[in-house]
Amino acid sequence: MSGAPGLPWLVFANSLATDMRLWEPVLGRMGGRVRALTYDMRGHGLSDTPPWDAAAPWTISTLADDLLALVDHLRIDRFVLCGLSVGGLVAQDLAIRVPERLRGVVLCSTASRIGSPEVWDARLEAVRAGGMAAVVEATMERWFSPTFRATEERVAPWRNMVARTPVEGFLGVAAAIREADLTEAVGTIEGPALVVGGGLDGGTPPDTVRALAGRIPGSRLEMIPGVGHLPCVEDPDTMAVLLVDFLREIGHV
Repeated sequence: MSGAPGLPWLVFANSLATDMRLWEPVLGRMGGRVRALTYDMRGHGLSDTPPWDAAAPWTISTLADDLLALVDHLRIDRFVLCGLSVGGLVAQDLAIRVPERLRGVVLCSTASRIGSPEVWDARLEAVRAGGMAAVVEATMERWFSPTFRATEERVAPWRNMVARTPVEGFLGVAAAIREADLTEAVGTIEGPALVVGGGLDGGTPPDTVRALAGRIPGSRLEMIPGVGHLPCVEDPDTMAVLLVDFLREIGHV
C-alpha cells in the first residue's frame, strides 16, 4: 500500500507473469492523490500458490474472489479498480458481479476474451515442457514495442520477472484466461469505465481493446500509440495522466 490514510482507494490488478512492481512507474507520477493498493495475484510474486486441481481449476472469478477477500480484510469498502490483461478480466468480473463495490473501473490492455484456446494450449504445453524460459522471448515481443526492446537495460527487469514466475502460478492463471469469455456479460457493466490500449500491443491487439470498449455502455476509449501490452511501463507519464483525469471526472479525487 502507498498513500496517506484517508485518501480515496485505487486498487491495481496485474497481468500474467508480473508482480506488484508493474505499477511503480505510474504510482510515482500520480502525485500522492490516492491510497494505492497493489498486490501479487495467486501464484505470482510473493503470494502463495494454492494447490491446483484439474478437477477444480482456477477461474477468473476465483482470482476476483481473491481480490475481494483482500480488500475486505483491509476494510476497503468502495474503490476504483485498474486491471491490466488478466487483471482486466478480474476487473470486468467484479464490475459485473459486485458493481456496488466499485466507484469506477479502468480496463487496460485487456479484452472480454483474450486469445484463443489453441494459443493458450500451446503456451501451457511449452511451459510444462520447458519451464518459463520457453516463453520469455515471445512474451517480450508481445509486451513491448521494437523501440523499447532495442534497449536491453529497459527490457532486462521484465524478462527476469517473467523467467522467475512460478510455473504452477503461470499454468493456473493461464488456464483461467483460456477459459474466460465475458463477451456477453460486459454489456451489463454500468459504472464509469475507462478502456486503455497500446497501439502496438501483441497480447491484446487494438481491435480487441476497441471491441471491449464498444460493448460497455458509456465507456471511454484511449489508445496510446507506439506502445505494447504494458503502457504503464513504456509510457507511465501518459498512463498516469489518463488515470488522474478519469478519477477527477468521476469525482474520486
